[in-house]
Amino acid sequence: MRTAFLAVALAAISTPAHAGPRLPAPGPYCPAGMDVPPILVDANGGLGIDLLDCEGVQLRRGRARAAACFANGGSVVPLDVDLAVRRDGSLRHDGVVFRRYTGPRPCPTP
Repeated sequence: MRTAFLAVALAAISTPAHAGPRLPAPGPYCPAGMDVPPILVDANGGLGIDLLDCEGVQLRRGRARAAACFANGGSVVPLDVDLAVRRDGSLRHDGVVFRRYTGPRPCPTP
């Protein structure tokens, strides 16, 4: 009994804490019927959104936030945008629905 408790306690201590819900499944999310850039989610907490490449993104209360995102030209800017994960797994950002796409890249044109 003690051994099981210690194993669980050690696992809890060694597991990194997450500040909020995880990002959706990794992959490209293509806009439905709109001509806007896709959203790219990577498995390591990165997000490509609004032509920014962001690291360490936290998703909480319908907002995506990151301390550092890289723009074209080398600019580094913070991220604070609306991003909601819908029940069907699609994303909603700036009034546009983005669906996960598993076909050949790039996203199909609307």
